Amino acid sequence: MAVGDVTEDELVVAAQEEQDARDATTIIKDVLEQYGLGHLAANAYNMLIDGSSTEAVVLKLRDSDEFRARFSGMEMRREAGLPAISPAEYISLERSYKQTMMAAGIPESFYDEVDELAGFIGGDVSQAEFTERVSMATAAVQGIDPNLKGQLQDLYGVGVENDGELIAFYLDPDRGTSVIEQRLQMEAAGLSSAAMGTLGQGFNVKTAERLADLNVQKREVTERMKDQAGLRTQLLGEQGAATSSELAAATFGLDSEATANIRRLRQKRQGVGTKKSGAVIGQAGVVGLGRGT
Repeated sequence: MAVGDVTEDELVVAAQEEQDARDATTIIKDVLEQYGLGHLAANAYNMLIDGSSTEAVVLKLRDSDEFRARFSGMEMRREAGLPAISPAEYISLERSYKQTMMAAGIPESFYDEVDELAGFIGGDVSQAEFTERVSMATAAVQGIDPNLKGQLQDLYGVGVENDGELIAFYLDPDRGTSVIEQRLQMEAAGLSSAAMGTLGQGFNVKTAERLADLNVQKREVTERMKDQAGLRTQLLGEQGAATSSELAAATFGLDSEATANIRRLRQKRQGVGTKKSGAVIGQAGVVGLGRGT
């Protein structure tokens, strides 16, 4: 074989190899784009040209930081000892989750990032279970106490735009809030709603959460504070009335200063009441004596 022929044959082989690499790259690129990782296609092409097999390229891509970030639920599953799932199964779950939330009116911002659904996949939440969760959250929102709904809005800004935000809160609170924090917020808002119904004013966040930390129940707020509504009203000439948070701090021993302030306010009002009562009695007595003479 002539030198020229050898060179020509090598070029043909190289060209064929490059064509094969391009075909493999096209296939891999199509898949990567489905994953939202199309920018990794150039890396795949370079690895194929350098002689890596398609299988080796796929393994290297799956071991990349970009792939792990995209499918972070897979690592969660591995750490939890759950069965591995394929990227195709992962994406299918994501799509089904999104369709369910979209139908429930949950804001798109709740699921527009891939890592926001990873927790469900990492927790092995099936589509059927997810649908049930959304249904339960929807039912909870539809039957929510108006005062509780108002306090979730006022204290935490949940449900300001629409009820879909509340459904999302019940479903998975703000994607960075732990279940413990969600429970605290729900309990705190519930206690504040009890104060709203009893005193006409809810608690501030600090007071509501401190009461929730102490495991104070809504009925306790209602029972122990129902006779204190009058202290919320400012009397003529009085500098100020007590807030519901101050009353709660005094009633449940959260703040010694608040306790002292409420005691002084109560004593002041009792003194005013005694003076008024004494004046009435005195006038009646004078009248009575006059009638007796």
